[in-house]
Amino acid sequence: MYPDNSLGKPKDDDNRKSDMTKIKKDMDAVDKIFFKELSSKYFLLDKFSIDQLKDMCKNLLGKGPDIEYYEDRTTKKRMELPQYKEDYIYFIIEEFRFSEIKDYALERHIVTSQFFEK
Repeated sequence: MYPDNSLGKPKDDDNRKSDMTKIKKDMDAVDKIFFKELSSKYFLLDKFSIDQLKDMCKNLLGKGPDIEYYEDRTTKKRMELPQYKEDYIYFIIEEFRFSEIKDYALERHIVTSQFFEK
């Protein structure tokens, strides 16, 4: 079999590397946006009550953070661990962009537009 290019590599290898480079670049861009918005998301979500956070998860995603369990080693009894406000905040931070959280907060009158003015 003859190579597809002058370096002796099949063209498919070049296409895969190009695709991988594009995917990595896209992932880096998403990560950059995530970390840029992180503190703003947390600051805004901290203004929500736990019921408002639960409502946001239910209405926009149809689910909330995964339920975690504790199993007692001696009794083998499995207990559901409680979910706190922070669990919902971290879940929403992972799932939504700042603009989506902001729009939801304004629509539900959780904060006013003055909250976003400098």
